[in-house]
Amino acid sequence: AASREPLACQLELGGSIDSSPFTDADGSRWLVWKNDGNCCELPTRFFIQRLDEAGLALRGRPRDLGVVNDEPWERHVIEAPTLHLEDGTYYLFYSANDYGSRDYAVGYATSDRLVGPYTDAPENPILSSAGEAAGPGHQSIVSDDDGDLWMAYHAWDASRIGDSVGGRRALWLDALVFEDG
Repeated sequence: AASREPLACQLELGGSIDSSPFTDADGSRWLVWKNDGNCCELPTRFFIQRLDEAGLALRGRPRDLGVVNDEPWERHVIEAPTLHLEDGTYYLFYSANDYGSRDYAVGYATSDRLVGPYTDAPENPILSSAGEAAGPGHQSIVSDDDGDLWMAYHAWDASRIGDSVGGRRALWLDALVFEDG
């Protein structure tokens, strides 16, 4: 199917980017994205809107998930929203800070409702520069054939960079484990 315009484009908020689909437990399809406010000195936030059954058109109105770049570790941007449902809790994983630096990292927020509001985890960020991986982020959650969860993300090769980022940015994979909620 062809379209003549984007599904979402919040021009007054800097645009809409980093969309990610999500299928809820009831089979309904949703799209989550961020406004591109960091392009023009506006706060960045996450939005969600229901998709039609085919996943090709939006239905209803977008809803603000209640997460904004307001923590020091996030600096000027939150991005790359990824939703995951685990034992009745919705986890909204996201990346924040400057992707081209060691400060880029992954955090999460939770809600008991898909449409929020979500609450930032107090232990954020949960994935940050360590060992050979510098500036990890823009994560995705995948499940293997055994049902084990993995977080795939990109990071810079820390052995090739000093205080500034350079060198190779590659795909990394870590096990994702939920303990005590």
